[in-house]
Amino acid sequence: MYDGTIQSGVAILKDKYKLNEGTISKLLGLDITTLDDDYMSNYTDQTNHAEYALPFLAGTLDATSDDAKLSGVIDGFMHYFDLSIEALALYAEITPAEMKNFISDPSSLSY
Repeated sequence: MYDGTIQSGVAILKDKYKLNEGTISKLLGLDITTLDDDYMSNYTDQTNHAEYALPFLAGTLDATSDDAKLSGVIDGFMHYFDLSIEALALYAEITPAEMKNFISDPSSLSY
């Protein structure tokens, strides 16, 4: 259960969503392998980001539709990794027009 601490949020991401430590560290912007119980004594911008991101990552993923989750992943690829619509369409084996339509209306494509 998520109790608001970074450790409990990380445990949910690892156990429930099967994310590895490297992926979680990238998502949170901090090295979770060095996080101890007294992380608040060394509070940083990265710790603040992790505390802001974890309620979304650990708590609301179940509350969103599969289309919204996939749309969020695609949005992340485009904005954080600067992948183009054309590249994502190629990886998904759909046309760029279909990818653009999906971004505008996630229900426009079936899985």
